[in-house]
Amino acid sequence: MNADTSTVYRVRGNRVAWRAAGDETVLLDIRQSVYLALDRSAAMLWPHLMAGATATELAEVLTRQGPVELERAVADVHAFLAELEAIDLIEHL
Repeated sequence: MNADTSTVYRVRGNRVAWRAAGDETVLLDIRQSVYLALDRSAAMLWPHLMAGATATELAEVLTRQGPVELERAVADVHAFLAELEAIDLIEHL
């Protein structure tokens, strides 16, 4: 994953269908026909990724939503982005 804090990440809209289901978000990778479930924290980040956001902005979302330290939020965001990049569901703008 690109560690540049100015990089904007956005979901590849043509690759994924999704729906909120309670505290989770369920994704369908259209190209691979694979379902994915996002936990509460990742589900909070999803709308921001749909619009396009930097890793810093995403970490700030997590710190505003609950008692999580910025260092932990940054690590979690980087791990989440790396997972999405590995399955080619996000792009860099």
